[in-house]
Formats: sequence, structure tokens, C-alpha cells
Amino acid sequence: MSQKELAALVASRTSRKRTLPTPRSEPKSIIEIHISNDSSSSSSSTAKRACRGVEIKVERQELEQEPENLGPAPPLTEEEQQRHNEYRSSCSIFLQDLPCFKLQQTQQIPKCRECRRRNGAAGEGSTGNDVYCRFYEFRRLQYNDKGDLSVAGFPNPYSEPTPEDYAIWQPDGKTAPTSGFMDIQVCRYILLHAGDQFCYLWRQEAEALRLHENPDGTIAWKKAVQGIREICDVCDTTLFNYHWTCRKCGFGVCLDCFKDRKDGKQPLRRAENALRKGCDEYHWLLCTDFSGPQEHAVTELMLTQIIAGDALNVLGRMLHEVRTLWQVPQVCGCLLSKQSVDDAQLDELIQDMIKESQLKQHTSFSSLATEQKLHQQQRLEQLHAKKLEFARERGIDYVPGRVWTKETLGKDPITTAFDNFKHINFLRKGLAGLRRFLPPRAMTLAQSTQLAPGVPHEWLCDGKLLRLTDAMHPDNRVLYQEVWKCGQPVMISEVARSLNLDLWHPQAFCRDFGDKPNDLINCLNGNLVPNQPMRHFWEGFQCITKRLLDANGKPMLLKLKDWPPGDDFAEILPTRFADLMKGLPMPEYTLRTGNLNIASCLPKMFVPPDLGPKMYNAYGSALHPDKGTTNLHLDISDAVNIMVYVGIPQDEDSKPQLAATQKAIALGGCDYITRARCQNPDVLPGALWHIFPARDADKIRDLLNRVTLEKGFRLEPDHDPIHDQNWYLDDKLRARLFKEYGVEGHPIVQCLGDAVFIPAGAPHQVQNLHNCIKVAEDFVSPENITHCYHLTHEFRRLSHSHTNHEDKLQIKNIIYHAIKDCCTILTRALEERIDAEMAKLKAE
Repeated sequence: MSQKELAALVASRTSRKRTLPTPRSEPKSIIEIHISNDSSSSSSSTAKRACRGVEIKVERQELEQEPENLGPAPPLTEEEQQRHNEYRSSCSIFLQDLPCFKLQQTQQIPKCRECRRRNGAAGEGSTGNDVYCRFYEFRRLQYNDKGDLSVAGFPNPYSEPTPEDYAIWQPDGKTAPTSGFMDIQVCRYILLHAGDQFCYLWRQEAEALRLHENPDGTIAWKKAVQGIREICDVCDTTLFNYHWTCRKCGFGVCLDCFKDRKDGKQPLRRAENALRKGCDEYHWLLCTDFSGPQEHAVTELMLTQIIAGDALNVLGRMLHEVRTLWQVPQVCGCLLSKQSVDDAQLDELIQDMIKESQLKQHTSFSSLATEQKLHQQQRLEQLHAKKLEFARERGIDYVPGRVWTKETLGKDPITTAFDNFKHINFLRKGLAGLRRFLPPRAMTLAQSTQLAPGVPHEWLCDGKLLRLTDAMHPDNRVLYQEVWKCGQPVMISEVARSLNLDLWHPQAFCRDFGDKPNDLINCLNGNLVPNQPMRHFWEGFQCITKRLLDANGKPMLLKLKDWPPGDDFAEILPTRFADLMKGLPMPEYTLRTGNLNIASCLPKMFVPPDLGPKMYNAYGSALHPDKGTTNLHLDISDAVNIMVYVGIPQDEDSKPQLAATQKAIALGGCDYITRARCQNPDVLPGALWHIFPARDADKIRDLLNRVTLEKGFRLEPDHDPIHDQNWYLDDKLRARLFKEYGVEGHPIVQCLGDAVFIPAGAPHQVQNLHNCIKVAEDFVSPENITHCYHLTHEFRRLSHSHTNHEDKLQIKNIIYHAIKDCCTILTRALEERIDAEMAKLKAE
């Protein structure tokens, strides 16, 4: 790492507030800069993430321990002064309501590490409360008779939370769920796929009590504060509940890092050796106490929890009771999962409610269905209701909307979800509990047509890749879930019919944003071309002679880097954002408010994860078959990627480009149906994807590590060949992967209007065959929640300067609140049904 990169890295780790971008001037010459994942570009991503809320971010490894500046405390506002006068006169205990540097200067009040470092700057016009303070609304203070301020301990998690605090964490009969409308079947489906992961999370949290070594046994409560995301000072993972805090400086460490230290696991991060000052050998920041920098002792740290009271245990027990009552399979293996329901009448009532929910779900498959669709399906719903009533009167076990055989008559798809896998061990031990890998599903058209009659579709990749050809068909979800739960990608075509493609044309972008500067990347060598007016990029889409030239005078193969900035899409492109939201396929999964996008369950007070949309704009590279537009990588969340524009430059002969495209498709391993489709003159192929199963990621790593050693390079301990995004698997590497490891990916050709769904944790790479504009939206599906959880732990092992290191998803919070909402809805539904049945009996 160069000295320049080192200084930029330190700045990115110490900066917290979003800063205004400085104007950039157009360079006189085109300069290419070599970049990698360990670069100072992480500072820009930190600024982008801050626009939706404040993230508590700590200085990672300081070049030197900054001395405290004991300058004069900044003056209090009139309101703050009045409040503290009341505290002083009453001598009552209160929660710290100001940052440390604004409190009375006294040696009795240790400042947190943020306020100690910011004290000097604070006096220069700092206004309002600084929520970056580690002790803000956490530490209890008290004035004595002399008016001196002292620390009076920390809040108790059981006696001090208010009903409003409990409402955030504990299911009850009054608080409305965060996640909009979710019916019975949707809740059962989420519990089926996410319930076991929550059980593991619950058991892991209980382990904190066993690990705790402080003899005083104090457990402090750190109240969740609006718009703040607490992050571990060691690994940058979101602090979910139990963690350890230093009373003196506010240093916080998560459960996993605390356990690693107790087990003697010392991280090895060669790239950051120069930043070791200010940290101990485990990369724990030194305590900034009055006595000077010193190491934190695990026996002196205070166990702290964020969840109010006993809400976590209440929800854990409730989850198992609800899954047992509602006949949701449990494979977590804990004792609570073995309980059963002995009440026959209650069991019959719930069976009846499940079938009614199936009927409602089939006739209005998406809870986001439009009024027009609901009206069209009203007659069908009435017919099914009559059949259900007829079946009840005669004791017939009727399940609406499906074609049943004698063997499957009356079976509920959720109750029987794992029946076909009883003799298969589909659970594999990972870094964070068991990961669920259902075996791949290969189907024929005859099988799938029987499963979902009337849904237009076809099968690619020997029956393992589903292609749905009507993006808005109401029954698409039946087939989608069959393959999605097995970790396989899905392609949905004709999405462009729902979009205004004129908005997504390169000329439109050139007209609207041509004069705005942005960084470009030369895909031929991976070098950065900084600070270029975007007109240079967009004009080259249709005219090769207008493309930027490299040092050898050849046109560059460019892609637009990180534009528009993640959280700014709706702000910069409001019309296009609205158009995209209107046309997203599988809206119950992909919309931010979708009932199967469990990220929608996160309460509004939390900093929302950055799920996009994001744009991917790049020139075609079919003439360079060994150069990928996007190298092999994997994502922590699910994603849908839509092709909104495909084009060929008009100023040169297109025959070589078209021939190279067909050759790339053949070399890519595409099947006959895909090749035949791409030869249709009305179809223009855009990009060639290779998506590999998440279960095979370790085998791919092993191959790439072997190739690295064969080439004479060494393996860095804090890096990963997939996460580093330095590899594109050409036909030779893919052939070797299949021959030596038996790993075969899904070769997919994405054409105009095609949407490709990529499961979380699935390694994938992209090569643009022609010039493409793609837009992607991330989401969190219940089927892949175990992969999201595992990858959070995998990413925390990367170098701190790695772009994938930080936990941006907050998966533990998402899982918790999804389970809370589902349990609340199902419990309320049962109570309301029992009340209705009782009222009916009284009326009779």
C-alpha cells in the first residue's frame, strides 16, 4: 500500500459526516490509474451511506494517538442550559443528553473516544447535539450538592425501558407490524425459511452470558436511537444485541470478536501493519483514559444489550410455539422444536384457516396486486369459495387452485416443504451455524405445466434455469419459488413492456447528464480513468470514433463507475426511479415494500440498508472473450438485474461484432435453446452471465488459489479470490473447474427486457456482448437468509480497507424484525378467529 493510499485509508476510517463534494475540473489529458478493492475509494462509499441516517463509525487504526484538547467547552443553548439547571437543582439522575465535549469540564467525567478526538473542532461553531458521542443517551449522570457532575452508572435493560421501547422489540397486540400487508401463508413461508436461522441467532446471543468475565455482573442497556447504526470497533459488523463496552472511552466489541479473542484467534492483516499504532495485537483500539493509552482487558469490559428487557427470549419461545401451531417444519434441532399440539379442535381450526389463506393467496397471488387484477379475479374467487363450502359440508379435503393426485391430495406446500428431502442432508455447517443447501431442481416442461398450468415459461440449462416469458403473470410465483428455494437463478423476459425505454437510452443520459463528471474504468486492464465528463462515455455508446483512447491510441473498453451513487438514485433520477419501481418483476420480492422482501420489516427508526437501485453501464466486449465486464464476485443479498438498453456502434461494420457475439455465446457453454434464441434477427443479445451455485463457492476459491500459486504468487491471508473481484473465468478455467471439481454454472444470455435474478451468495460474472445499460435492485428473500447471515461473518474476516468488509445489510436486525412481524400477525389472526367463533356460538 502506497503512502498516498495509506493516508486516504486513514481519512476514510476516521470520517463520519457526509461532506459536500468539491468541484472537479476536467483533466487536460486522459490518465489511467491502477485500482483494487484495497483502495481509498471506500471513503466515497462511506459518504454515500450516510445520507439516509447517521452511522456510528470509529477511527480504525490511527497513525498516532491524538492528545486530548481540553479547550473551553462550547456554550449550551438556552434550552440545554435550562434543562441542566433543573438537573443541578434536583440532583436527579438523568441520561446523558449532550456529547461529552459539551458537558462541564471535570476529571470525574471521562470523555468517549469520539468526543476526546473532536473536542478541539467542537468549539469552532459546533451546534446541536452530536449523536456521534458514544455515551449519548447511554450513560447516566448526576449533579451533587456542589454542582459537580459525576457518572451514576448505566441504564438497566429490565427496569428502565418504556412501553415505547418495548414496542420496537417485542410482539404485542397493539403495535402494527412494520412490513405492510402479510397474509397467513406469507408469514408461514417466511417462518419456514428464516425461523431456523433466528433460532441459531438466539442461541448465539445466549452464549454471551457464558463468555462474560467481568466479576460485577452488570448488564447495561444501550437504547436504540433513531437513525444510528452501532458498529463493532473491531470488525465493522452491526451490533445487534449483546456486546461489550468500555465504561471509560465507549469502545464497543461484538460477540464474535470477543469470542475470537478469548479463543486466541489473532487476525492477520498484512495490509494494515502500518496502522497498528493505537491498537493492540488483536486490532482492538486502545482505551483513551486519563492515564493514557492502554489495552482493554476483557475482564473490565461491561456487557451491554440493545434489545429492551427479555424481548429476545420472549420472541424465541413464541417463534417455536407459533411454528408448532401453524404446522411449519422446524429443522433447528433445539428442544423447543420437539413440542406438539394436543388440542384437536385448535388443530382443526388452524387447518381451516390455512386452507382459507391458500384460497385467498391463489386468487390474488400478490398482496401488491392492482385493483384491476383483483377485479378480474373476483369471479374466480367466488367459484373457489363455493367449492370450498361444498367440500366442508361433505367432509372433503379440498385445496383450491392446484391439480392434485391421490398421493398429494390435501397436502399443504409449506407443511410438506421438506418431505422430498427427508433422505438428503441439506444442512451444511458454516461460519455462522448451519447453511441450508437444497439440492438443485431440474424440471421438464410437462412437470412444471402440471404444477402451474397457464404460466408461459421454458427451461434452459438442462431444466435447471427457469425462464418466465410473461413478466406480469399472476401465477409466476408458483414456479419461481420452486427453483428459487434451491438457490438457482431465474430469468424473466418481456420486462421492457412495463418500462418507458426512451428514458433509458444513452442519448437521454447524455442529454441530461453529459456535462457531469464521473470516474470510468477501462475493462481491458482494470485501470481507473478519473473525473471525466460523462458525455465522453455516453457518446461512445453509438460511435466508436468518439471513444476515449488509451496510451497506445486504441479505443478504451469503458464502464461507468458507481453512478448514480447508491442512495441518490431516486434523488438524481426521480422519473427513471418511478418507471423502474412500476415495472419491477416479482414485486412481492423486489419492491422495497414487498411482503417477501423481508428487509421491509426493518422499523423506520433503523438506518435502512442500501439496496439500490444501481446502474451498470458498459461497452460490449465480445471481441475480447477473456475480459469480463464484471469479474467473478458474489453479493450478500439477492438481486434482480434488468437489461434496459442494448446497442451496437453505428459508425463501423457490425459483422465482426455480431460474429464475435455468437462465438462468445458458443464458448460460454449455452444450450441449444439459448443459441437458437440469440440467432433470431429480432433478438439482440446483451450480456453473457455465468452464475454458479452458492454451495460451490469454496470449490471455486480452491481452484483460483491453486492457479494463483501455479503462477508463482503468494496467497494473502486477509484476502479472498472471489471477494477481491480480480478473476474472470474464461472457457479454459471453466472447463478445469468442471473437470477437477464437478462444478458447472448457469450460462445465461441476457437480452433486451430480460431480468436475471441472482441468489445471495452465488458467485457470478458478466461479459457485455454489446453495449448495455442495466439497472439492478437488491432485496432480501427468506429463502436465502442463511447465505446472507453466513456472508456477513465471511466479510468481517476481510481486510478493513476491503470494499466488502463492512456489514451494510444488518441481517440480524432484519431477521429479528421479520420473525417478530410474522409471529405477531399469526398470533393476532388466531385470536381474532377464536373470538369470532366464540361470538358465533353465543349468537346460536
